[in-house]
Amino acid sequence: MSEKGDVLQSFRKDVLKALQSNLVCLLHHGSRAKGEARPNSDYDSVIITKKIDKEVITNLHSVFSKYPQFSLYLLSLDELNTMPRGHRLEFLYAKPLYGSLDLKLPTKEETVSYIAYMRRDTLDAICHMLTLPHPTERRTKLVYYSLKVAYICLSYLAFSESGKLPPTREQTRNYFKRKKKQKLGMRLLRILNNWDSNKEDVGSTPDPYLYLLEEFFRELRI
Repeated sequence: MSEKGDVLQSFRKDVLKALQSNLVCLLHHGSRAKGEARPNSDYDSVIITKKIDKEVITNLHSVFSKYPQFSLYLLSLDELNTMPRGHRLEFLYAKPLYGSLDLKLPTKEETVSYIAYMRRDTLDAICHMLTLPHPTERRTKLVYYSLKVAYICLSYLAFSESGKLPPTREQTRNYFKRKKKQKLGMRLLRILNNWDSNKEDVGSTPDPYLYLLEEFFRELRI
């Protein structure tokens, strides 16, 4: 088994021990699951439980203290069933480590509604960061976060148009390249794809990137 497989199996074992019968589903998703991770990328995990309480949170804290490179998206079954259906696209290509998740794909209207929500929420954060004084480090973090949201919006937009969600950033870029659309979005994806090369420049002068992102989200037509 590969080093990645070893750490995932060890993580799975510890989560099962911590949650026992309360665990419904454990998923591995994100860039590592899709094969487009950078060396320092997180191992993104989704944990779905029957219920969430203080004991669940405390037990998971003990687990994740052993796995500093793992991130967590924790949901109860009720939260999963009541979240916007468009949001569920995030889990479409996730790999199950325990249990399974039966996803009903969102309609075009549900997908467009969720894109509009993400667009507005991220645009507000960018405008807040550009108009009020904030440390450079926080501005840099927002650039990276907003680039990832831009990618999600673009991939969901492709889904709303074609009925198929591009599995990777490269396939998302190729979709819009064929359509000859989203020129600025494609530029942002190149920045994200080459983050290790760009992060030093972003870290020293994040505002030009925030203005590019502001323009993208403000002009995004759904």
